[in-house]
Amino acid sequence: MPFFYCKRCGRICINDVNSGSCDCCGSEYYPVPEKYWEEGEVFMRDEQKQLLWEELVKTSPIYDENLFNQRDVYLNELWVKSEAALARGRAIQEGRDKGNRFGVECPYCHATNVRKVSLAGRAVSAGIFGLGSKKIGKQWHCNKCGSDF
Repeated sequence: MPFFYCKRCGRICINDVNSGSCDCCGSEYYPVPEKYWEEGEVFMRDEQKQLLWEELVKTSPIYDENLFNQRDVYLNELWVKSEAALARGRAIQEGRDKGNRFGVECPYCHATNVRKVSLAGRAVSAGIFGLGSKKIGKQWHCNKCGSDF
């Protein structure tokens, strides 16, 4: 698995995902020489990273110690933003962005103020109205328009 590194901030990534530029500082990525990793590895060992930083990154004329020290802070912020975007995408997919915990909206009035029809409620309705009960096969009740769906 090819690894790439940035001579300016020391960022190491598994593949050249950003078209050759570091996502931390925007500098060019360079392939990590094979002496710093072994064929078939998915991650570099800490000792290998340390050796790479000492021999290639910190001796580079474009090395920036401030960027190197801030790299982890930046990557953590990037991770938090990515997690938030994924959570937002999941919420949209599940419908929770509509404002309710169920992620369901009424198909008739599109309100999100809905509640789950309880099993007991369906049983009582079926017991009273029999097969004519409007709650048979319904799972949700809209508190705005009163429909069951």
